[in-house]
Amino acid sequence: MKIPILLLAVLCGACASNSVPEVPQTEIEAKMLGLLQKFDLWDLDGNGELDEAELAAGLKDRNSSYEPKGIIDFYDTDGNGTISLREAQKGFKRVDEVQIYNQN
Repeated sequence: MKIPILLLAVLCGACASNSVPEVPQTEIEAKMLGLLQKFDLWDLDGNGELDEAELAAGLKDRNSSYEPKGIIDFYDTDGNGTISLREAQKGFKRVDEVQIYNQN
C-alpha cells in the first residue's frame, strides 16, 4: 500500500502548477540530467538498464559514431551486458580513461 501512496505523492508534486523545472548549476549536474533523460528515452522496455539494441536505436537517431558494444564494454562493470543508471553514473568518474585512450 505504501508504493501507490508514494507514487500518488510524486505525481501530485510533478503536476503542481508552481513547480519549477530543475536547472543544472554545474557541468556535472547537466551531465547527470542528460543521462537521466537518455535513460528515460532509450530504455524502451523500462527495465532500468540499456542493452545493445536500445543503445543502437538511441545512437542512430543522433548520428553518433560510437558503437553500442564499445559503450557497453566501457560502462558495464558487472559484466551482464547492459548498462544500469548506477554504472553510467560511475562511468562519469572514468571519463579521463577515454581521453587518455583516444590520445594514444
